[in-house]
Amino acid sequence: MQKLVLVGGGHAHLHVLNQLRENQIKGVDITLLSPSKYQYYSGMFSGYTEGFYTEDQMKVDLEQLAAEAGSAWLQGAVTSVDPVRKTLRTEQGETFAFDVVSFDIGSMMAGMKTPGAETYALPIKPNFRFVEAVEEARRAQRVLVVGGGAAGIEISASLHAWRQKHEMHGVVTLVSAGPLLEQKKQRVTSKMEHLLQQKGMDVRTNETITRIDKNSVITSTDQSIGFDALIWLTGPEAPDLFKHSDLPVDEKGYLLVENTLQVGEFPFIFGAGDCITLINHPDIDKAGVYAVKQGPVLYENLKAFFENGKKETFVPQNKYLSILSIGNGEGFLLYGNLSLHGKIAWHIKKRIDTNFVKQYQA
Repeated sequence: MQKLVLVGGGHAHLHVLNQLRENQIKGVDITLLSPSKYQYYSGMFSGYTEGFYTEDQMKVDLEQLAAEAGSAWLQGAVTSVDPVRKTLRTEQGETFAFDVVSFDIGSMMAGMKTPGAETYALPIKPNFRFVEAVEEARRAQRVLVVGGGAAGIEISASLHAWRQKHEMHGVVTLVSAGPLLEQKKQRVTSKMEHLLQQKGMDVRTNETITRIDKNSVITSTDQSIGFDALIWLTGPEAPDLFKHSDLPVDEKGYLLVENTLQVGEFPFIFGAGDCITLINHPDIDKAGVYAVKQGPVLYENLKAFFENGKKETFVPQNKYLSILSIGNGEGFLLYGNLSLHGKIAWHIKKRIDTNFVKQYQA
């Protein structure tokens, strides 16, 4: 019997497992290998932070989902791949053989080599650590969030709203190395900064953190900002796994895959989500929407690999819907040149997120 190993419980692999519930691949022994029994859905992190969701509402039981898919689940984080011997090695020193392997492990957090970051920043990734990080931040007097992208904005705004509801004093400070939502148009970045400042947050843009001490950070303009809890959300960085395994990677270390989500040199290696770069579309965002859309292509192509079937290709969409939660049940919707702020945007986001995660829960 041939062996398929799914490494990581990201969006695309959730779809694969969901399909396997009804349509299993004959003659293939499947194992899901992930660091935690639970996968937490990042789209609901801001809602959890503000108190709209419970922990159970935003997590998927990977062991149970795998069992329903006729697959095994094993706990472990892969540290190296040998594409010649077709083996994986985990941080526990275990070795797993495979005929086909698929990676959907997400990205790491950029900037963690900043002096003091690994010691003093609350760990958000792997994402099963998110809950304890939020609980610690809620108890803190001064909260500092570093990162002006979507994640940094959502978590800082949601923490600020939660603290207001619970009449907690102390400021939430958001620090961004550039403008907020730097890749968007200037009117969007200015609007977002204005909205957060209106809410009473301390927003500091175009400031880079150069050093972190026990209760303060030093910025590129030599300012000192105090904190009791520091959340580091500075954007994606490639996992070390692929470059250390001498697999084909881009200049940043992301696994290079074809439009079939296969590694060209090693077609028995697949990849999806934030851990990959598409050779023909290298500049698309590291965004969950692409991982979700890759799920059906990944399932069909894994199935086709074993059954000698016709493979599908993934073509990323030119624009996609993005909705940020910015506290008090308000959303900030972006689609192309359209932006919309208000309660309606939040309710759209809530419906999309809850419907998505319910597919994979018991």
